[in-house]
Amino acid sequence: MEPAAPYPDLHAHLRDELWRVWLRVEFQIRNRWEMGILPRVADDATIGIWTPDNLAGLFRAAHGDYIGGERAAPATDAGATPVLEAFVHHSRTMSARIHATLDAGLRLPLCDLARCFDLNPRQAAALTFALMPEIDPNLLAAYRYLSHDPSCRGLDARLLALLVYDTPESRAQLSRDLSPVSPLLFFRLLEQEEGSINDSMLYRRLRPAARLVQMLTGDADELDPQLAELAELRSDPPPGLFPDALLAQAEAALRGGDLLLVVQGVSGVGKRLLCQHAAARRGKRTLMIHGRGIAALDPRSARPMVRSLLREARLLGAIPVIPDVDDVATGEADRDELPGFVTTLCNEHKGPIALTVRRERMPRMEVRPVVQLTLDIPSLTERSTLWRQQLPSLSEADADALSERFAAPGGVIVAAGRAAAATRLDDQLPDVAALDHAVRAQLHDRILRLGRKLATPFELADLIVDEDVSETLREIISAVRQRRQVRERWGFRGAQGVSVLFSGDPGVGKTMSATVLARQLDLAIYEVDLSRVVSKWIGETEKNLSDVFDAAEPGHVVLLFNEADSLFGKRTSDVQSANDRYANLETNYLLQRLERFGGLAILTTNLAKAIDPAFRR
Repeated sequence: MEPAAPYPDLHAHLRDELWRVWLRVEFQIRNRWEMGILPRVADDATIGIWTPDNLAGLFRAAHGDYIGGERAAPATDAGATPVLEAFVHHSRTMSARIHATLDAGLRLPLCDLARCFDLNPRQAAALTFALMPEIDPNLLAAYRYLSHDPSCRGLDARLLALLVYDTPESRAQLSRDLSPVSPLLFFRLLEQEEGSINDSMLYRRLRPAARLVQMLTGDADELDPQLAELAELRSDPPPGLFPDALLAQAEAALRGGDLLLVVQGVSGVGKRLLCQHAAARRGKRTLMIHGRGIAALDPRSARPMVRSLLREARLLGAIPVIPDVDDVATGEADRDELPGFVTTLCNEHKGPIALTVRRERMPRMEVRPVVQLTLDIPSLTERSTLWRQQLPSLSEADADALSERFAAPGGVIVAAGRAAAATRLDDQLPDVAALDHAVRAQLHDRILRLGRKLATPFELADLIVDEDVSETLREIISAVRQRRQVRERWGFRGAQGVSVLFSGDPGVGKTMSATVLARQLDLAIYEVDLSRVVSKWIGETEKNLSDVFDAAEPGHVVLLFNEADSLFGKRTSDVQSANDRYANLETNYLLQRLERFGGLAILTTNLAKAIDPAFRR
């Protein structure tokens, strides 16, 4: 006996599967004719128009499609036994060819589905009988005739009981395989249509996911188009600059089973890119899930979407990544908790999941063991390398100048380089001035939400101040210009940025002095709108301030807090209410965040004594 030949392509296998389904359906129809269970011509006119000759015509058409010609079947009514023998022989031949194909290292979509979702043989057969009418619509007519129901619109539990679960022992398995925990319904491979309360589950149509029909035709490596607004499949990540030890840690976290990798850092620092590179080192892609889109759905709609995302992650061999999960929460009470869909995803996905967090306050993550990594702003040398990677034509001196001027993370550098190149009207490469402007533009909108940009029309000579104040202003300018070199190249410790407190009566020039400093440093200055920052909701003020500081962190913005005593007021030791306690917490947070701020922050007040002593220091 010659060994079975492997399938040359997926279409040959699909044609064999379709013919096997037709043989099974034909056997059941002819068998029920012989048993007298199914009338050859029904009294119902909608069914009665189908005579044995009509059905035999469908069988001949299916046979012609299978052999690739118009040849008819040898007999119009061969009986059930020869058809069953043909079904058994065809199934054995297919099984041998499938094994030969898999042994040759080739892939078959239906086999991939069974392996990916651990489907047993009957579950795999049920899925096949649901999919084949999408390939050959004539099967729907045969299904309708076999069920003796003119309202039948496809596969349902009644037909599965005839075609797949056809023994008393297997009927119990049918109910389990159509339960919500079965992989067929859990991963939404099959969707059971909703019916009225009085509808039996036996009559509800089992519809295959449209995604699977695309797989059968060879389109297996693309995300389900129906999920395009909720997720994005990413592969082949662009170059990134990450320490080898950090990449190794991230890769190990994505290799370690049901772990939760949490990457924390400011916007644009490369959190998503790190996840992509770590996944790529494992030979995996990433499925970037848009958390806000899912959180906006009502819970009844969100859960099926999460199940569909679980299906896609398995089918595509992708690692789910939920960016900026701390921005997904919709209410203040939810800010300390993971969104519900994330908890569901963690509980139901077998494999690693990655989250990114851009703020300092992390939600509670108790659903899985957590591996937490923190991404910092790249050093001066690393920033210069990133600038040269993004724009190879940039001279080393210009790259160093941009690196010293802006403590920008890699994402901002990439976006600025592309924006500067896109705005050039000629074919010339962007110069330093264009890049300088592009860096500022990247985070402009984020600051405008909580502040306003001030004009800088005045020079240092326009200020009427005494020599001591003038000299102090010059020292501030020098300190800001050289702060990164002092810390990053010379290794001196201390505050990362510069904080200045201007106090005096109204009209003495506090705001004017702030704009003069910004002009001398050639930086934009934004006045923080305290009415938008301060919130009655617990934690919201800190969140808004975190947004402001994070947006200004690269050093391309001077932050001005006018009337700062309303925000930076004295803490009280006599805590008599929850308001006092949370006011102290806000002040504590501001002290810590201002100390870590790497740019120039200017506070002005008419009431210097109302400012907390720690700020004055």
